[in-house]
Amino acid sequence: MSIEFGRKKHPVAFVLLHPGTVATDLSAPFRRNVPEGKLFSVERAASQLLGIIGKKRLADSGTFVDWQDETIVW
Repeated sequence: MSIEFGRKKHPVAFVLLHPGTVATDLSAPFRRNVPEGKLFSVERAASQLLGIIGKKRLADSGTFVDWQDETIVW
């Protein structure tokens, strides 16, 4: 999508975000393996990701970053 929209000159950045492990029903079976301080509330995860999104520019389109705004190679 980032490539196709870029070719058509649409001013949209596509950024894939990994929120870390969030305390939801999806993560429930895995919580006992999550290190101390690495299980995030839904509110904290959303706030963290919104902060990252707010800093992104068109040049960042097509990237994949984690909850610390670190690049994830894919």
